[in-house]
Amino acid sequence: MAFDGAEQAAIVELMHGKYGQILAIEAEWGIRLHEGDMRPRIEHFHDAVRALTSGSADMYAKNSRLSVENLAYDIGQLRLIQGKPSGLINKATEKSAGSALVKKADAGAAAPKMPPASVRGQITTLYRDYTVFFAALFAQAADLNYQSRSETMDATMSDLGVVERVVKALVAGTMTNTKAAEELAHVEHDDLRERLQAQLSKKTLSPAEKLQIQGMMGQIEKGLRAEQKSLDQSHMHFATGQLAVYEEAKETIKRLQQQGLNLAGKFVENAMSQSSGKGKTR
Repeated sequence: MAFDGAEQAAIVELMHGKYGQILAIEAEWGIRLHEGDMRPRIEHFHDAVRALTSGSADMYAKNSRLSVENLAYDIGQLRLIQGKPSGLINKATEKSAGSALVKKADAGAAAPKMPPASVRGQITTLYRDYTVFFAALFAQAADLNYQSRSETMDATMSDLGVVERVVKALVAGTMTNTKAAEELAHVEHDDLRERLQAQLSKKTLSPAEKLQIQGMMGQIEKGLRAEQKSLDQSHMHFATGQLAVYEEAKETIKRLQQQGLNLAGKFVENAMSQSSGKGKTR
């Protein structure tokens, strides 16, 4: 999807508005995402918005807030909220036993009161729009993170092929250490390259050293294949979640157009079109 700063800014502004409304409700009722995060639930998702707009997160890194794994998790959780808008009541922030928000359980102990249907409905409506905006805003980030990391892993697998060829030639005596060093200078995997260069400082490569190198290569390859599988699954989960969100997005787009928010509506429509196209080729 082509980047358009004006359209993206329009979506972010709308998300900030939804965020403020959701924050007030969740802070009042003590609703959070999970036990490890004491903040109102919306803060977790809006962390991603803050990371994107501030430029503080590396869009291409494995452990970035904008990694495809994190964004796939976000989409999944946002969709779950549609069926469970009250989420987890935060015991650390719930009202005291004398408050109207807490009722007495049958045994006399204080129990958190469920937000009324009107509040749950309001949460659901606000999150429905927020989820549509989230899926559109982060579609490009998820794809870029996935593609960049996949290319890096492909390059490392190629490096392993180069190393295997060089090691075999050295053991067979058909390649000099100088030529091997030239070949290995292009290997991007730092640990593998440096360990081999250390071995090349010696006159010969012993059978034991060859086995050691092969073992290290095997571990790297095994790790890469496992990481690629996990990465593929996360990207698929984001894509399928995104498509499911867009199934219900037409109402949101229509409302944006009626409100004169054409830039935001166009951004969501473009994201939907790109997502649909990718879905057909998966």
